[in-house]
Amino acid sequence: MRRYFTTLCLALWAGGAAAQDCSEIIFEPGTSSGEVSGQVINGQPMCFIFGSGAGQTARLQLFGSDDTCFTVPDVIDCQADFSFPTQPRNYTVNVFQFLRSATSEEFTLRLTIH
Repeated sequence: MRRYFTTLCLALWAGGAAAQDCSEIIFEPGTSSGEVSGQVINGQPMCFIFGSGAGQTARLQLFGSDDTCFTVPDVIDCQADFSFPTQPRNYTVNVFQFLRSATSEEFTLRLTIH
């Protein structure tokens, strides 16, 4: 039982540490959208976070590559364009290569919240 508890604590700590490595998607004052760009290579996704309120709609759009997609845990897997109603919480967005490749893929991720 003690080993299980220790393993659980380490898993929660690792999850929290991973979330701290995510870059925040920031909006310019007076705007309803923001963009981030980067490069991903197989097995090395990029992580982003954003916060929202209840009753809003978030739209994520991925540009610049035919071999990347994003996942929002507990919301959607591997999409390039997706809208969903938000709750008052922080969301994590993971961008990764869809097909295995030895070369990196450049992308731009746009978040719009209405």
